[in-house]
Amino acid sequence: MKVEFVYERDNIRAMLFGDMDEYGVRQIRDEVDFAIENATGLRALTLDLKGVTFIDSTGLGFVLGRYKRLRARHAELLLANVNEQVDKVFRTSGVYRFAPIVE
Repeated sequence: MKVEFVYERDNIRAMLFGDMDEYGVRQIRDEVDFAIENATGLRALTLDLKGVTFIDSTGLGFVLGRYKRLRARHAELLLANVNEQVDKVFRTSGVYRFAPIVE
């Protein structure tokens, strides 16, 4: 899995590519956390999932962990470009209760 960042004023868009499984999440976790911790005036992190082809429980844990880290900084987690397979997992697990979809 890989991640590319786009910095938009007080928002970071993390564009994710690959499978959000144990191996994939391990590849990007530190990069995403570094971006969150070192952003000044951060109001939101948008996880752009257009390039995500698969998600499992490790991927869900990654999403929840970033939500908790952002909440501690008084910032929010947003989701974009959620495909049908990932959407099904998010709906079933209740992710949308704390991370809304944006464009």
